[in-house]
Amino acid sequence: MNKHLRYAAVILAVVVAALSWSCKKDSNNNNNSGGACWGENWLIGTWEGTTPSSVTPFANTKIRIVFNNAVLKYDDQVAGGARKLWAYSGTLTWDVGGAGQWSMNFSVNNFPAPDYNVIIYECMTPNAATQVVDNISIRVADTVQVNPWHSVDLDWGPAIISTSTPATSFELYGDIELDFNGNIQRADYVPNESTITMTKK
Repeated sequence: MNKHLRYAAVILAVVVAALSWSCKKDSNNNNNSGGACWGENWLIGTWEGTTPSSVTPFANTKIRIVFNNAVLKYDDQVAGGARKLWAYSGTLTWDVGGAGQWSMNFSVNNFPAPDYNVIIYECMTPNAATQVVDNISIRVADTVQVNPWHSVDLDWGPAIISTSTPATSFELYGDIELDFNGNIQRADYVPNESTITMTKK
């Protein structure tokens, strides 16, 4: 099974109980209108962020992601609910304006195979809840060995969404590696501690 399918099934199984409890707890809250899948268009455009100064190497490095278009890849049922997944085409730029500026295209055609140089957005709606669970997965790397060789593996979510208004920022965690002829430099970004905040421009 594709790793993204396994991931979606596990996430839904884990959160469905929590969401069910949350919905029962908040059933009398008139301010909770419930979440909605934001669809593919909320990501279209330019997003920028800067790596935190507290994490080395690569402190204060600017990242830009331009999302040009999306294709719906999955619209199905998984364990406990419904799921939609879009893959995107666009360009990720590392060290924007810096001496090490590097850009790589990602494409809708790279999902589900070969499943690299791809960015996906998942929206999962558990059957027992009015909220949704969203996730973004970024897997972008050099397609040929260069010096340095770049690898960007970042994620957002799973995030419990209780609003129909799309986010204008999100926080990425994961790791970024640069390989200088075998000398690997890596920075790890930790959820709720040292994430990279991406903001829509």
